[in-house]
Amino acid sequence: MSSLGYFFAINIAFVSGQCQSDQQTLLLQLKSSLTFDPSSSVKLMQWRQSTDCCDWSGVDCDEAGHVIGLDLSTESISGGIENAASLFSLHYLRSLNLARTSFNGTQIPSKLANISSLTYLNLSDADFAGHIPLQISSMARVTTSMAHFLARFLEIVCYKLWISMEIDYKELSQNPLPIAKCWRF
Repeated sequence: MSSLGYFFAINIAFVSGQCQSDQQTLLLQLKSSLTFDPSSSVKLMQWRQSTDCCDWSGVDCDEAGHVIGLDLSTESISGGIENAASLFSLHYLRSLNLARTSFNGTQIPSKLANISSLTYLNLSDADFAGHIPLQISSMARVTTSMAHFLARFLEIVCYKLWISMEIDYKELSQNPLPIAKCWRF
């Protein structure tokens, strides 16, 4: 084999990266801790012990086989993730996308702030409720894609303010209120 051919063979093996066993174990634990509909799951149903986790749909790994990206958007996840300890143990995770899932009004887990390497977090249309944990606001390195999530959150707050002030539905439907107007009460 020529030295050039030998170089490419080594390079290809290095770039493909094989999933670290601890990373695969954490992802399989995450899968088993989540409530999801297997018949409509696209990504989670492909996660199996017998295949390399770096090849799983929704999982990105670095060259060393550490999980650095997790995209569970549009999966049929319901319930919460606050007890998904394995998620918060993915210490190399840089990107987490939970957009368009259905967490059924559960609170955003403050433990997300424990993922210190996280630089991207997408929680839009994930059906979270309650307060945004203070710990998340201290994640200085994270660029969030939460604009839609925050807008929806404020829309719900405004709507609840209207209900508590007994504004009738007819007035509400004829005058859709921009979020900023909500704070004039």
